Formats: sequence, C-alpha cells, structure tokens
Amino acid sequence: MSKLIAASFPNYQQVIPTQPGSRVELDRETFLAAVRRASLLADAKSRSIKLVFSPGNVEIVAVTPDVGEARESVTLKYQGGKRTVAFNPDYLVAPLKNLSPDDVSLDLMEDTSPGVIRADGTFLYVLMPLRVENE
Repeated sequence: MSKLIAASFPNYQQVIPTQPGSRVELDRETFLAAVRRASLLADAKSRSIKLVFSPGNVEIVAVTPDVGEARESVTLKYQGGKRTVAFNPDYLVAPLKNLSPDDVSLDLMEDTSPGVIRADGTFLYVLMPLRVENE
C-alpha cells in the first residue's frame, strides 16, 4: 500500500553550489585514512572535525576537552587562502569509503556554505558544514 503525499518538496538544486569558490583535489585513500584517525578523538557531543586548508595542505583537527586532540596533516592540491570549515566526520567518511576513484574533489564556497564532493564527473555529494569558531 502506498499513499501520494500532497505537499511541495524543497528545491534540492538550490542547496548545490553552482560556482565553487575553491576546489580541493584529494587523494581519496590518504584523506579518508586521516579523517578516520582524527575522528576517533572527535567530541561525542558535537561530532565535528575541523579542516584547516592552506595552500597545498589541510590540517584535520578533532578536539575532546577531557581526552585530548588529534591533528593530521595531508598534502593536497589547493591554491586558495587559509580557510577553516567543520564537518561531521561520519558524513565526510561515508562517500569516501564507498567511492572507487583515487582522486576526488571537494568544492567549497564559504565556511558556512555546503561543500560538494565530486568524482568521475557523475558523482555528487552535498555535505553541510557545522558552525565553529575560527582559530
């Protein structure tokens, strides 16, 4: 049995950024392993990790006040200025562990705008950031 829902659904295309502010080229396996390691120390309450991008590098930071912090540094292709954005590590890991291409890209507009993971020209994954205080 099914029922037709008489409602208007949000326009999902409005959430997908059309013009990336910055494109980050990632080696999927290297980045995935670093995010997984750092996420072990992500605070259970906030479930967030910070990605601090600088030219040619990203530092992945997870902090739990009572336990400690994790910092992982990964080299990558990024030419923009310093930028900090936070994501839930579970949502960041989900597409990366299920993709097969070695190289993926992460498009970022602003620190509070959705990020978009792209692969093979056909895969698109919208990732909503979390609000954090910049360092």
